[in-house]
Amino acid sequence: MAYVWNPGEEADIASFMDNSTYLNYYDSNNDTLLCGSDTTQAFRRYFLPPFYILIFLLGLCGNVMVIAVLLRAKEALPGTDVFILHLAVADVLLVLTLPFWAVQAVHSWVFGDVMCKMVGSVFKINFYASIFFLVCISFDRYLSIVYVIRMYNRGRSSLILLSSLAVWVLCILLTLPDFIYLTSEPDSRQNTTSCTLNFPPGSSSAKFFIRIFSQLLAFFLPLVAMTCCYIRIILSLMNSKGSKKNKAFRVILAVVVVFFLCWTPYHLVEFIENLIDFNALQKDCEWEAKLDMAETVTTSLGFFHCCLNPLLYAFVGVKFQTRFLSLLESFGCISHAFLQRHARSSSHRRDSTWSESTEASYSGL
Repeated sequence: MAYVWNPGEEADIASFMDNSTYLNYYDSNNDTLLCGSDTTQAFRRYFLPPFYILIFLLGLCGNVMVIAVLLRAKEALPGTDVFILHLAVADVLLVLTLPFWAVQAVHSWVFGDVMCKMVGSVFKINFYASIFFLVCISFDRYLSIVYVIRMYNRGRSSLILLSSLAVWVLCILLTLPDFIYLTSEPDSRQNTTSCTLNFPPGSSSAKFFIRIFSQLLAFFLPLVAMTCCYIRIILSLMNSKGSKKNKAFRVILAVVVVFFLCWTPYHLVEFIENLIDFNALQKDCEWEAKLDMAETVTTSLGFFHCCLNPLLYAFVGVKFQTRFLSLLESFGCISHAFLQRHARSSSHRRDSTWSESTEASYSGL
């Protein structure tokens, strides 16, 4: 049972959650060829629900642990810790929307128009927030290591809060078009309902602008910013001495490579789909069916990045590991003797996960 794309109708959550396939027919209104594949629809029905639930469980558990550990800290959190806390909150809120899209993949959208706007907007807000807080973390590390500037130190907590608040406000503003145009749209021909962006007729230019602007702001510009920051960090570390330098290199490389591998395939597929939708490439039904399948897989890969953030930004740090074990000890999950042994074994390492000083940052990255 395939969902039919209608002229002027956007894919689910700006094609992040596109549950549609195409049918091979000509639209009677404008003689436009529309394509389809029941195989793609069946693949989504069986692939998306278990994978989304897996991401939901892993992302929820990992990020909730990060939040619990950081909130339990007795001392004031330095700047990068605060950004990691907000990143974890954004990832938690994002994965909380995945069960809704899993249900849509199987039963179509059954939650109504109001929930469509709410769930879709929450998803998009936290999608942007997750990316932007990664940039904040990268910039904070850049200042801490290259210039040894304590821009977000304990004495200037108001600057931390203002920076975080600015990110959330920006994300909400960027999501206003989604909140306005998201609707629960039934398709009588296929007896399905989808949560989609439904733009007014004749707004193809606005739709194209929103798509391209979203790709630039949510992927290209953050990737460029993160890459520039970490290249400068690597060059700074290469000119420094210290036994922790190799570990810092590995973690920095992992941060950039994981982000690139998780999101580049999806945005490449989206870019090709934009070219087809706006007639820059010739429409071909067989090619579009394969492209729909690729979008399903690459979208899921992008969401998997939410599960990796806790590993990359928290659990690799010595200080976070100690805090986490202390939390487990307080719940009786490990013994106090085990915690002391871990503390002794890690005492020779730097005791600051995300310190603003260059020397301490070798162990914290």
